Amino acid sequence: MYEIQTTATFRKSFEKLPRGIQKKAHGLLEILAFDYRDARLHTKKLHGNRVEYSFRIYRDYRGIFCFEDGGIILLLHIAHRKDIYKEL
Repeated sequence: MYEIQTTATFRKSFEKLPRGIQKKAHGLLEILAFDYRDARLHTKKLHGNRVEYSFRIYRDYRGIFCFEDGGIILLLHIAHRKDIYKEL
């Protein structure tokens, strides 16, 4: 099981999401803490120099995370899919 930590950017973005998306994201974060490769997350490794992953919230929203030392998943950002990759 992983420990979930969030960045200030993630927390700020999360508060701006519609309530339904927030509720769904909470459930998916519980799954993420147990297994980041769970099929319900549709996890994908992102391309580029940094080692980051995305997971899907419904069809239109994505969360971005990376791994830290000591079994920690650091949540970096969450937003609509049309915006999230521009902000990385």
